[in-house]
Amino acid sequence: MKNLVLGIDIGGANLKYASSCGTAAARDFAMWLTPERLSQTLIEDLQNNFCKRGITPTELAVTMTGELADCFLDRGIGVDHIAQQTCQAAESLSINTVSFYGVDGCFHRPGETRDNPDLIAAANWHALANFIGREIASDALLIDIGSTTTDIIPIRGQKVATNALTDYDRLCESTLVYIGCRRTPVCSLVSALVFQGISTPVMNEIFATIDDALLVLGHTAEDVNDSGTADGKPRTRPLAANRLARMIGLDRRTISINDATALAHQILSAAMQQIGKAIDRLEHHDIWVLSGHGELLIAIPEGQTTLRLADHLGAEVARCAPAYAVAKLKSTENR
Repeated sequence: MKNLVLGIDIGGANLKYASSCGTAAARDFAMWLTPERLSQTLIEDLQNNFCKRGITPTELAVTMTGELADCFLDRGIGVDHIAQQTCQAAESLSINTVSFYGVDGCFHRPGETRDNPDLIAAANWHALANFIGREIASDALLIDIGSTTTDIIPIRGQKVATNALTDYDRLCESTLVYIGCRRTPVCSLVSALVFQGISTPVMNEIFATIDDALLVLGHTAEDVNDSGTADGKPRTRPLAANRLARMIGLDRRTISINDATALAHQILSAAMQQIGKAIDRLEHHDIWVLSGHGELLIAIPEGQTTLRLADHLGAEVARCAPAYAVAKLKSTENR
């Protein structure tokens, strides 16, 4: 296939891939633990998920947030590392063209990333909003909730309608909320939990995350083979309840599943309220475009028109939406 662009979204906890023809894949990747493994991981993923299936990309379009991982002293170092590792992977696979999406809405050559790291850093939200504005909804509010963060991006006249381009600026204006559906620590959402009628201060330790609340409530599936939890034990409902109990100095001996369910409801409610407040601070939009796998954290007002990205792109591609966005944007640019 000629001129097949593969988009890659390189995050701090996940790698997501999508081709311009709509094939997608995602995997966990703890950037902060093994940044030196990025190149080899990219090679293995591209070979296993695309090349072996007869999908051979001729070009890589890349966006990233992984430069924020604390294994990097600063974002510039992170951007440079990710760019170099990606180019090494591309060279190994005989892919000659690699470009990096920037918050200026343009693609940049690898050599430019070192001189302009702040353009390249944390740009996946801009790529997704840019794509949605051009292809799906010209005037809308994009709400994208992933495992770590929530992006709330206004789109007007097909364009990204915010002047905030850095994470700092976006935090200030509430278009970035550091709450997601997997990694957010419980102690960052609530300062106290009511248990048996008593409001109890929570421990300021990462004993549990929002994922534990969602597991207990049955909003996300158990996985005994997944130990990416606060205590390194499997993602099961009983163990999630035990992790929640630790937030108030108790454990499974003294808290039942029903007790943990009551705690989980409070945690979920706190997350929804914080995201809702951020949405309320922004200008009203007739259409909300919902993206990401954390949609359950959004309280949708009665009568609000919503458009789910998964309904338009399919669940697999929507899970990798920023990667698909850069693939499509670069394909359009190439025409």
